[in-house]
Amino acid sequence: MAAISGNPKPWKVQAVEDIKRLFTNYPVFAIVSFRGVPSGQMQKIRRDFKDIAVIKVSKNTLIEKAVKALGGDYEKVLDYLGDQVAIVATELNPFRLYKKLEETKVPSPLKPGQISPVDVVVEKGPTSFPPGPIIGELQAGGIPAAIEKGKIVIKETVTVVKAGEVVRPEVARALELLEIKPIKIGLDVRMVYEKGLIFTPDTLAIDVEKVAEDFATAYRNAINLAVNAAYVTPETAEILIAKAVMDARNLAINAVIFEKDVIEDIIAKAHTEMLSLASCLKDDAIDDELKSMLAAAPAATVGATAEVKEEAKEEEEKEEEEEAKEEEAVEGLGALFG
Repeated sequence: MAAISGNPKPWKVQAVEDIKRLFTNYPVFAIVSFRGVPSGQMQKIRRDFKDIAVIKVSKNTLIEKAVKALGGDYEKVLDYLGDQVAIVATELNPFRLYKKLEETKVPSPLKPGQISPVDVVVEKGPTSFPPGPIIGELQAGGIPAAIEKGKIVIKETVTVVKAGEVVRPEVARALELLEIKPIKIGLDVRMVYEKGLIFTPDTLAIDVEKVAEDFATAYRNAINLAVNAAYVTPETAEILIAKAVMDARNLAINAVIFEKDVIEDIIAKAHTEMLSLASCLKDDAIDDELKSMLAAAPAATVGATAEVKEEAKEEEEKEEEEEAKEEEAVEGLGALFG
C-alpha cells in the first residue's frame, strides 16, 4: 500500500513564503553559518544589524523548498546549504555586506575535542605567572615552560596543535591560561546572491586598505603621466600652468631675455658668474672692492667657485696628458724612421 502524505503544516508553508519574500524583496541576500556562535553573541549581531539587514534562521529543508519554488538562478543557492544556516537579506551591496558580517567575528579560545581550523603556535618568552602549579598545566599542554628569575617562561616557540587536529583538553587548558584565542567566531559567509550572481568569500574578501593604496598610486602615476605629456585635464591644468611659468622663467634667464619678470634673476646670475670668474684670478688682478665682495660671497657662491676651479684644474691636467701622449707618439715615429 502506498504511503499517504498529509498536507504540510501551516507554519512550514508560512516559513517557506517568508523565505521567498526575503529572496525576492531584497536585492542581496547571504547564506551564513552560525555554528558555534553563542546565543548572547547572536543577539548582539541581531541588534547591530536591525537597521541594515533582516536575519532569519531557518532549516535547510525549508530554504530548499523556497528556492525550488522560485526556480531559475535561485537554485544556485542549493549548493551552499547544510549545517546550521541563516539568511541575511539586505540593501547593501555584496562586498559591504561581507565586510559587515566579517566584523561580527570575535576572538575565541579552542574547546576540548574541537577540530582546530588553524595551526596554534605559542611563542617563547616570559609570562606573567609566578612559580606554582600552573607550570605543570602548561607542560601537560605541550608547552616547554620553566622558571627563570621568579617567573614562568616559555623556553622555545612550539606548535601545540596543527590545523585539522583534535584539541586535547590539556592543550585547551594551557591555551586558556595563556589567554590565547586563535580562532574567530561569528557569522561565517557561505555565499552572497545578487541578481543571479553568486559571490563566494574568496571573491568578497578584499583588503580595503591595499585597494585604497593602489588607487592612490594609480592616481599619482596618472597625474605624472598627464603632466609630462602636457595633457590638460581639470586635475592637471593648474600644475601644467605652474610648470609652464617655471620653464619660461628658466628659459628667459638662461637665454638672457630681458623681461621685467626675470631681469633681477638675470642680474643675480650674472653677478654670481662674475664672482666665480673673479675667484679664479690672482689677487693682484682684482681690486679691493672685488676682493671684499668675494670675501662676503655666500656659501653657494663659494661652492660654485670651488667647482669652477676644480673643473679648470681637471681641464688643465687633461690638456697636459694629451700633450704628453702627442710627444710620445712623435718620439715613437722618430725611433721608427731613424
